[in-house]
Amino acid sequence: MRINRQKKVSRILRFYCNNFGFRKPYQVLVDGTFCNTALQNKINITEQLLKYLGGDVKLLTTPCAILEMEKLGSPLYGATLILKQFPVHQCGHKSPIFAAACIKNMIGKNNEFRYILASQDRDLQRCVTHHPGVPLLYIFNKAPMLRPPNELSVKRANQHLNQSCNISAAEEKVIKLMKRKILEPTQPNHIVKKSKKKKGGPNPLSCKKKKTKPGNSNKGQMNKKPLCI
Repeated sequence: MRINRQKKVSRILRFYCNNFGFRKPYQVLVDGTFCNTALQNKINITEQLLKYLGGDVKLLTTPCAILEMEKLGSPLYGATLILKQFPVHQCGHKSPIFAAACIKNMIGKNNEFRYILASQDRDLQRCVTHHPGVPLLYIFNKAPMLRPPNELSVKRANQHLNQSCNISAAEEKVIKLMKRKILEPTQPNHIVKKSKKKKGGPNPLSCKKKKTKPGNSNKGQMNKKPLCI
């Protein structure tokens, strides 16, 4: 199996595990149409589904599905033998009904027993799309395929996520108090006032000396009295 295909299957199964409580071993509910298509494409259902779904799988069928295949006679004899290999899950119907109606009844509205449906019946597949949390397995291009979650399943998962993320009023109040304590700066008890510097005169070292003119220097020498000898 290709790596991308395996990653896609793991992502879909993880979605159902996180949002609808699916756990290993996965319970796969198989009907006669799936067995017939697998026989035509020479697919070993047990081997392929164990490899495709990650190993821990429990394949199941119902008494109604087996009796329906037996009534259809010799054209489906091989598919009937394949279906009879799987453990029979008691559906509770005293008189047998159609396999599609039996499987619908077992899945119910919310798929409480976490079944993965394996079927090629188009009407049954279409019916499953109106129920959230029902993974669908089918055979395409001689290989099993797990359909991505339908819109109802994604919507239900988003509702659960929003409900789990909602915060009560008391929790919101505590969070605000914690934010104030952590984020707001604390003021010291005693605030020391800084003393203002007094304005002083200019720094004498930074002042330039006054230049004297050459004429003034000669006058000063002439005014000096001569020394007496």
